Amino acid sequence: MSTLRTPSTRPTAFWVGLGVPLAIVLVAAWQWYRAAHWRLDVASGHDAGPYLGPLALVTLLLGMTAIATFCLALLGMRRAASRALLSRAALVEAFNRGRRWLPAFMVAQALLVFGGLIGVLLFEIGRAIDQHYVSGNAMKMVMFAGLIVLALLWYGARIIWDTLRVTLRRQDAEPIQIIGQTLSPAQAPQLWSFVQDIARRTEARVPDTVVVGLNEGFFVTEHAVQLANGQRVPEGRVLYLPLPYMSFMERPEVSAVVAHELGHFTGEDTRYGLQFSPIYRSLLNSILAVTNEHAADDDGWRAWITAPASLYGKWFLHSFDEAVHHWSRERELAADAFSSRIAGTAPAALALLRSAVLQEFVDEALAHNQQAPPHLREGVLSRVRRQVAEHGLGDPRNHLDDQQSHPLDTHPTLKQRLDALGVAITPELLVRTRDRRQSSLLAELGLEASTSTPMETP
Repeated sequence: MSTLRTPSTRPTAFWVGLGVPLAIVLVAAWQWYRAAHWRLDVASGHDAGPYLGPLALVTLLLGMTAIATFCLALLGMRRAASRALLSRAALVEAFNRGRRWLPAFMVAQALLVFGGLIGVLLFEIGRAIDQHYVSGNAMKMVMFAGLIVLALLWYGARIIWDTLRVTLRRQDAEPIQIIGQTLSPAQAPQLWSFVQDIARRTEARVPDTVVVGLNEGFFVTEHAVQLANGQRVPEGRVLYLPLPYMSFMERPEVSAVVAHELGHFTGEDTRYGLQFSPIYRSLLNSILAVTNEHAADDDGWRAWITAPASLYGKWFLHSFDEAVHHWSRERELAADAFSSRIAGTAPAALALLRSAVLQEFVDEALAHNQQAPPHLREGVLSRVRRQVAEHGLGDPRNHLDDQQSHPLDTHPTLKQRLDALGVAITPELLVRTRDRRQSSLLAELGLEASTSTPMETP
């Protein structure tokens, strides 16, 4: 998914979105006053075409309309952001409404600002042409202003076209890219029996597909998933199990994590994510269509001149961060509580801590295998095992503010999750977390042979 080049802050979005139209209003009012003064003071020798006064008035109205629409949109955004904290359904509805009106608002706001700027420039061009004598320097300024007018007209046409193209285009979900392989019940009967047993005990739905892999933490999803070899995972509920983490966790700990993930199926969290993600992507693409960011022909100027409109769009997305994070945090903590009731608090907490201290080794191994020459690659799982054996695991207390890696959601911090479970890091828990010994779980689940497959090398 594309990202925005420069995350907007609220003060910047506010002052640019309101300040630029306000500046247009002030300049247009000054031009209107000048035109009226010239028309009345004929004896002064200043010639003024009869069109300058109306032109300044139109420019003034464009600027005032831009201010009014910005203020109305700001009030609507604040109201929607407040409602999004009431429920996840309200959050989705707020984004759905935003998807309908935000592109039109940004285009209209950009065109109003462009129209105001063009009006200001045309007034000065017309005033210069009305003079009996135009110096060489003045003519250069007229030509320069004319080029700016043409550029604004060109950018305005492109914005309308690009936004319509993005808005009308079907927003298909981009697949999650992971390094792994699917395993059917026939290929891994022990693994499926393990997962099915947890699903039975939790009264959760069994996943349609199980993927074992290397580059993420544990997660479930109903999004489209594509493996590194280009294979698309069948649609449905997908459970992802990371081998590097599992190789250092015992059965109760992995049971706690899998119970947590299956709890997301029960809580309809994956269905919510499947519904929310395309809406968010549509809004993001609309903003990118206005700014032209990440496009092959991006010259950088368009992002600047569309700032009064595009910064509002970025502010719109950021204004819902609190609600998005709130509901993500609530569902994660609920899944943790669900997991602890099934597998026990101690295994759930230990799984969280072990995942936190293992992540740096997994990230390092992935980076090494991506950057090292082929003859120096040793496989992600093999490298993680060797590095842990040589260096040991770090202190989990250094990771209390970390958030678990996830391809779609933002998780609560490790400290928040431990506090919700009512678990303190005792000396005993610290020793168990930093134990560098490998578990035998991969062999028990019939996965040890899979670790030598081509999946091992990203």
